[in-house]
Amino acid sequence: MRGLFWFRSDLRLRDHRGLAALAERVDEWAPVFILDEGLLDSARTGEPRVRFLLDCLARLDADLRKRGTRLVVRCGSPERELPRHAHETGAERVVWSRDYGAFASGRDERIRQRLERDGCRVETVKDRVVYESDEVRSAAGRPYAVYTPYAKTWRARFAEEPELPTGPLRLPRPIPRVRSDVLPSAKDLGFTDEGAELPTGGEAAARRRLDAFLDGPVAAYARDRDRPAVDGTSRLSPYLRFGAISVRTCIDAAHELACADPAAGPGVRKWVDELIWREFYYAILAEHPRVARESYRREYDALEWENDDECYQAWCAGRTGYPIVDAGMRQLAATGWVHNRVRMIVASFLTKDLLIDWRLGEHHFYRQLVDGDPACNNGGWQWAASTGTDAQPYFRIFNPTTQGERYDPDGAYVRRWVPELRDLPDSRVHKPWESPILAPGYPAPIVDHAERRRLALQRYEAVRA
Repeated sequence: MRGLFWFRSDLRLRDHRGLAALAERVDEWAPVFILDEGLLDSARTGEPRVRFLLDCLARLDADLRKRGTRLVVRCGSPERELPRHAHETGAERVVWSRDYGAFASGRDERIRQRLERDGCRVETVKDRVVYESDEVRSAAGRPYAVYTPYAKTWRARFAEEPELPTGPLRLPRPIPRVRSDVLPSAKDLGFTDEGAELPTGGEAAARRRLDAFLDGPVAAYARDRDRPAVDGTSRLSPYLRFGAISVRTCIDAAHELACADPAAGPGVRKWVDELIWREFYYAILAEHPRVARESYRREYDALEWENDDECYQAWCAGRTGYPIVDAGMRQLAATGWVHNRVRMIVASFLTKDLLIDWRLGEHHFYRQLVDGDPACNNGGWQWAASTGTDAQPYFRIFNPTTQGERYDPDGAYVRRWVPELRDLPDSRVHKPWESPILAPGYPAPIVDHAERRRLALQRYEAVRA
C-alpha cells in the first residue's frame, strides 16, 4: 500500500505521531509539504516566519535524504494539490497531524471529503499538543475557562496517563519518481532574504536549544524568566510553532532532569506551567473559534477604542518615549522575537495607555513574530487587554516605567535596544525625561501614563456597567 504524509507544523522526524501512524500502515510513502499560496499572500503573513519556515523545510529535506527519501514540495492550494498528488502517486492512505483553528479545521475537512470521494483513506493524528481540548474537562464534562483548574486537571491526567515521546521510527520505502517543485527562497515568494536576525531552523537546532536550556538556565527559570536582559528562557517557541521539536519531548526531558537533579525541580515545574498555558490557549481556540476575531468576553467588543494612527505607528516603531516599550518593539523588529514579560508590557501599553484595539496589536505581532502562533498570540493579547478568558483584571494596568525598573533594574535590556539611552545612569534609564543628561533623538512620552490609566478605567467600567 502507498501513502502520503502531509507535513504542516510538525517539521521533524523524531517523536512524530503522524509519521509513526503512517509507517505502520503502508509499504511505500512520500512526504509532502504544500506552500499554500493563499496563506503566503495573506496580510497576516510576515517575512520572519516565512524565512524560518523555509529554513526548517530545507533541513527537514536534508534529514529525509539521509533516510533515503526527500521532501516533496508543491506550491498552490492544499485543497487542489494534495488530492492531485495522491492521484499522481497512487496513494491509498493520507495522514496528517490535526490543527485546531477554524480556518485550518474547515480546510482540512474539505480536503478529507475530497480524498475520500477519490477512494483514499484519511487519518488525522494528535501531535501538536499533549492533550486536545476534549481530553481535559471538568468533573461535569465541560471545557475549562480558567487556567488554574485546567492546569490541575492537566497535571493529574499526565500523572495517570503520561503522553511520552515515540520510539525510533522506521520509514517505509519511498515511492519512486515523485514530482516535486523546487523549494523556493523567501525572495521567490515575494519576501526578503534578509531582515530580522533569526535562529537556525530545523530539528537539530531545536534539540540543541533544549539541551542548552536544560543544562543551565532552567534551574533559575522561576527567578530569571521575567528578566529580559538575561538569557533565562528556553527560546523554543519558534521550534514548537513549526513542530521542529515536540512538546512531549520537551516535557519528558524536563521531567527526566527534575528526577536526576531535584534542585532543578522548581524551574522545571514553572517551565512546564508555561507549556500548559500553550495547551490551554489551543483548547480555547478549539472550543471557541470566534476568539480569533472577537473578544472572548463579548462585552469588551463594545469598548470605545481610540485607534489613533500616529500613536499606533509610534508604538510599532519603538518611539513612544517609554524605554521598556520601545526596547521591546525594536527587539521584535530586529529579531522576530520578544521576551514574554516585555510582550505583556507592550501589549498593556497599546491597549490601555493608547486605547488601541487589541486586534491591531495582535495583527502586528503575528506579522512580525517568527513564533507567531494563532492560539498563543491571540491568547496572550486578549490576556493583556483583559478581554480574554482568565485574563488579567481590567483594572490591572502596567505602569511601563515601574515595570522597566522592576524587571530591567540596571537598564541592560533598554540600553541594548535603545542606544540613545546608553549614557544615562541606571536611576534614569527608565525615565529619561527626568535626567539632566540629554538623550539626543529620543522622543518625549507620547502620552501621560497616569492620565491614560484613568481614562482606560472609565472606558472598561462603562462597558462592564
